[in-house]
Amino acid sequence: MLHPSAFVHPLAKVHESASVGPWCLVDEGAEIGPGVILESRVHVYGGVSIAANTHVYDGAILGAPPQDLKYAGEPTRLEIGENCIIREYCTLNRGTVQGGGCTRIADGVLIMAYAHVGHDCEIGTHAVISNGCQLGGHVRIGEYATLGGVTGVQQRNQVGAYAFVGGTLKVDRDVPPASRAFGIPPKWGGLNLHALRLHTNEFTPSRMDALSRAYHELYRSGRPIAEVVEELKKGPEPLFQTFFDDHWSGTLIRP
Repeated sequence: MLHPSAFVHPLAKVHESASVGPWCLVDEGAEIGPGVILESRVHVYGGVSIAANTHVYDGAILGAPPQDLKYAGEPTRLEIGENCIIREYCTLNRGTVQGGGCTRIADGVLIMAYAHVGHDCEIGTHAVISNGCQLGGHVRIGEYATLGGVTGVQQRNQVGAYAFVGGTLKVDRDVPPASRAFGIPPKWGGLNLHALRLHTNEFTPSRMDALSRAYHELYRSGRPIAEVVEELKKGPEPLFQTFFDDHWSGTLIRP
C-alpha cells in the first residue's frame, strides 16, 4: 500500500507487499523489503535497506548522513534486518568510509522511541535499545543485550552479548558479555542471569558456572585485567573470543 500523500522516488525499490503510510519520504536508492510497514512521516534516505517485516513507527528518520565532520558526502549505507521494530522519532545514521561504510541493525532488534543510533554502529540480533538511548559512532551492541532507558553509550565502546545496562547511565567503557552494569561510572554487577536463564539451550548450568568463574578471575582475583583478558581470548568460551577482539576499546567497566 502506498498512501497518496507519500513520496516514493521512482528509483527506490519498494516491495509490492510493503506499506508506506501518510507523508512518508522514500529517497532514491532506498530498498524496502516485503511486509515492511512505514507508519506516517517516516523518512528513508538513499543507501538504506530494510529487510522483511520490519515495522517503523511515526517520525523515524533512517539513513540521514552521519554526524561526523570527516564525512564528505561519500555513498554509505544503513542496513536494517528482518522483523525489527523501530519506534517513534528514532534517528539512525548511515556509516562513514572511515568506519567501514555501513551502520548495521541485525534481525529482531527493538529500538524504542526517541533513540539515536550513530554512524557505523552494529546492533546484534534481538538486542533491545530502550527509550531515549543515545549511541555514539562505532558503538557495538551484542545479541540479546539490553540497554535501559535514557542511557548513553560513548563512541567506540561496546556492550557484549546477553549483557544488561541499567537506565540513565553514561557508558564510557566496554560492558563484558552476559554481565550487568550499574552506576556512574558503570560498575560490574554480576552475571545477567535473567537473560541466560531465558536461553537455557545456549547456557547450560555448567556453562553459566564457567562464566561465573571467569568473571571472578577478571574482577575479584586482583590480577591485572589485561592479563586475564588475554587468557579469556584464548579460552573455550566463544562469548569472550568475540568480545575481546580488535575492536575492544581496552577499558572495561569497573569491579
